[in-house]
Amino acid sequence: MTGSHRLDRARLALLFLSPALVVVLAVVAVSLVVLSNLDPAPAGTEAGLARVGDDLALLIVTDGGVPVEQLRATVANWGLLGPALVLVVASFFAWHQAGRVHRAFEDTRRSIVIADENRTSRLQEVVHELRTPLAVMGTNLELAGLTSSPDTTRYVDAARRAVGRMSRTVDDLAGHGALAVTETGGPVALGDLAGTVAMEHVGPGLARGVSIALLGDTEIEVTGVDPAAVGTALGNFINNAIRLAPRGSVVTIDWGETADWAWVAVTDDGPGLAPHNHGRAFERGWQGAHDRDRNGGSGLGLTIARQLTEAQGGVVTLQSEEGGGATLALWLPLGYNADSASVIEDDRIHPRAQPWARTVPTG
Repeated sequence: MTGSHRLDRARLALLFLSPALVVVLAVVAVSLVVLSNLDPAPAGTEAGLARVGDDLALLIVTDGGVPVEQLRATVANWGLLGPALVLVVASFFAWHQAGRVHRAFEDTRRSIVIADENRTSRLQEVVHELRTPLAVMGTNLELAGLTSSPDTTRYVDAARRAVGRMSRTVDDLAGHGALAVTETGGPVALGDLAGTVAMEHVGPGLARGVSIALLGDTEIEVTGVDPAAVGTALGNFINNAIRLAPRGSVVTIDWGETADWAWVAVTDDGPGLAPHNHGRAFERGWQGAHDRDRNGGSGLGLTIARQLTEAQGGVVTLQSEEGGGATLALWLPLGYNADSASVIEDDRIHPRAQPWARTVPTG
């Protein structure tokens, strides 16, 4: 057993021993009070008088003429040596129990470490298996772009950008074991970024009979953010909307600024969410009934989007009604004075205002 383990066990033993220490100290204290206040009995008697406080006196009558001095020695023996014996026994018991608890704790800690190592190993295997096909996809898309028609080239370019973002995500997982956010020095044009990410989802939208409309008409530049991370969060919103939107509907992407905040909102005409599920929508692995029916979601997209946004000082809001579609909005601060309380409710879910509420094209 190492020194640190002995120290941990000693602390646990002291914790178990504390009730016994309180009892022992109380017995010793009472014994000391009795000894200090034990007076000889009056002449002609064989008794002792012990005063305990101002209002309590204890009359001790000796048996067979035992002197008060012998009585004092008896009280000292049982009042001091008895508790000491109890303390020794209690200490042994406490040390034994502390050892059991410490061993159980160490077993649990080792199990967690092993599970974490296994998880890291699986992550590394997944990363390794993803890197090669991503590189192959990127190369083939680049070659396809050289021989395609102008219309096809647009879709190829969008696919190449998506592959590039996937490659960066894989690199983040390989290097950090988590998605990373890197702040850029220059300003990011929010509208241009929204348009670029939207273009990447035009193809999947057409495959599902869903179109995408861009409504933002304001030039907004945001500094101190990671455009790739913002693009990933926004892409998760769009992907979620396309997956749930009914055929023939329009997913709208709008952006603007208000109250020292820039925002990008994605609105769909899907099944929506009941209010009691709004908070659960951001839980890792949670899927609504419509997601499960279509078997199209993993329950991670909104969780990742929220994490990436909050890592940049932003917030994510949800506005939805069951059967009435949903709007997911990403908010980014425009300066150090931006107060999140001005754009999100205290529940950290719902927006205080809906600046994206405007006429939405149909069909």
